[in-house]
Parts: sequence; structure tokens; C-alpha cells
Amino acid sequence: MSLKRLTAAQLMTAGPIMIEPSASLRSAARLMTEKHLHCLLVPAEPGRVVGVITSKDIIQVLCEGEPEMLDQLRVSDAMTAPALCVQEELLIDDCLRLMRMSGVRSVPVVRGLTPVGILSFTDVLRAVSS
Repeated sequence: MSLKRLTAAQLMTAGPIMIEPSASLRSAARLMTEKHLHCLLVPAEPGRVVGVITSKDIIQVLCEGEPEMLDQLRVSDAMTAPALCVQEELLIDDCLRLMRMSGVRSVPVVRGLTPVGILSFTDVLRAVSS
């Protein structure tokens, strides 16, 4: 099947990992490391996404300060909000165009308002390289 005919749901990594906005950046970094992820979803309320915290967001904090800042700052201090989300039926071609124009490497995939996965450039590369 052509890559352009695939949807976000077909290539996403299902079961996104969430972290509370009140968690420390160090906690977010630990969770990303443990789960081998480069982004976590931040819920506004159960089942809804308000933001995304990425490894890049945490690295930017480190570039501007000392590692102790990771204990002092919360996820809500560094996350990207509102999160750019895509509906699960959106075609990959459109997802890639939207991600590139927005300057993001991954997006939450939602069914209505409920997050069901994360689509990243890595997911797309995995699909085209196999």
C-alpha cells in the first residue's frame, strides 16, 4: 500500500504515555528514558490532551540553566501547549505536511478529543524502511 494512502492511526505508536503538568522535569526525563520515548502527553483532564513535553523542551532548559533546574521546574513550565493534534483518520501525507509546517517532530493522534497514540517522524521512517 502507498504511504500516502495510510492514515495516522495506521502508523502511530498506540497507547501514548501521559505525565501530569505538576510533575518535575526530572520526572519527565526519567519517564522518557525508561520508556525510550522522546515525548509525553500532558493531560488537561482525564482523557484530554493539553500539551506535549519533549526531550527537546528539557534540553532547552538545560542549555539555559543548571541540571538542578529539572527539579525546580514543572512540566507545565516547559511543555508546548496547546498541543498540535491530528485526527486518527488524517492521511500521513497531510500529517507530514502539517508537522513540517508547524516545526514539530511528533503529534498526538486523537479519536474525537481522546488521545489514542503518537505519530512521529520515526514512525514514518520505520514504515518506509521496512
